[in-house]
Amino acid sequence: MGLIIRSSAIHAAGCYTTTPIGKGVLVAEYDGPRLTKREADTAYEESPITYLFGIGDGSTVIDGHSMAMFINHSCDPNCETEELQGRVWIRAIRDIAAGEEITYDYCLYDGGDDEAICNCGAPQCRGTMYSPQESKKRRRKTLSNKRQQAAPRGRRTAQQGRR
Repeated sequence: MGLIIRSSAIHAAGCYTTTPIGKGVLVAEYDGPRLTKREADTAYEESPITYLFGIGDGSTVIDGHSMAMFINHSCDPNCETEELQGRVWIRAIRDIAAGEEITYDYCLYDGGDDEAICNCGAPQCRGTMYSPQESKKRRRKTLSNKRQQAAPRGRRTAQQGRR
């Protein structure tokens, strides 16, 4: 199997296969140094772009600077991630044609105030790279904040204002 990096309509550069890939095949490993979440947060506090991948319970992340870092998000992916013995693999979930861009659903769950806008162009695009669960959580929080801001503030009567 051959993988190449070239321009992508999804985001900047993407990872493409030069040969057909069968369903179930391990396409690439998401590899790099392991950091604690705290170390990664500190190291990338001012960086708008990271290639971090949470493993296990999310307290450890892979600082991925390998071929897999070029695999873009899609809401209609042809691969998925799989953690096997502390290693993260990108596995084909369907047959992939030669020349096709390799994608997986990032299912982000952490990102501060970043909107993580999705540009995949899939017919059923969620509009975000956050997982459906994280998206619901964020929508609830936004609605709650809007309700709090819209709530009428109590007015003081003339008697309440006197001391």
